[in-house]
Amino acid sequence: PEWLMHFGPIRRRPLRALPWPQAVAVVLCMLVGMAGARAETRRCPEDVAVVAGAAQPADFDDVCLGVRAAVDFFAALGIRPTEPVSVEVGVGIPAEAGATAAGCYIEQRRKVYVVPYATFQKNKTWFKVPIDRTMYRALAAHEAAHAIAACHFKIAAPSIQAKEYLAYAAMLGSMPAPLRARVLKAVQTVGFDSTDRFTPMLYMFDPMRYGVEAYRHFSSAPDPRALVQSILEGRALAE
Repeated sequence: PEWLMHFGPIRRRPLRALPWPQAVAVVLCMLVGMAGARAETRRCPEDVAVVAGAAQPADFDDVCLGVRAAVDFFAALGIRPTEPVSVEVGVGIPAEAGATAAGCYIEQRRKVYVVPYATFQKNKTWFKVPIDRTMYRALAAHEAAHAIAACHFKIAAPSIQAKEYLAYAAMLGSMPAPLRARVLKAVQTVGFDSTDRFTPMLYMFDPMRYGVEAYRHFSSAPDPRALVQSILEGRALAE
């Protein structure tokens, strides 16, 4: 089912053997099929990202645009990458991310991985909206947001809900307005008035709703910059 595209993999031990919230994987992924390819390194314009992979030219361009969208989103909040975002396209997803991952950020490697657009498109829809190249850019933006935010957390072990809140806010906040409107209309939400409502359980079992709720909450915040800083400093969305 489509919701599985958003569920990060569980560690190799059985779920019941892990204490909560450690049962949620550190690797943050969107789930779909993956494909392998020969690696080739290219650099996006303005050193926004370093991309390795045998991606089609259109895939390369879309990934660069997605990363740039995430960079611009955070720049508006006074947050800039500490290094170029490193992305691999079409070279397979690391084993620790799970065999069906379409995109993820591996913190230990400081690298983003995404599959080619043709692989991503096989899932037909994402956030209940037909997949197109704009959606592919959003996938890249989500994972790039993880990479950018990871370098700015002031606490050693940020919560899964903090990481995903920022990645979804960046992804939806940087989407073209027409696509974002379609996603907001397609995914039913309640409208949270507190960060306490963003729990690991909600992310695990309804990640699409989690993402849209995060964007709605972020976009209605009286001071988005202060909200983001409180998350990065561990004062909001902590365990």
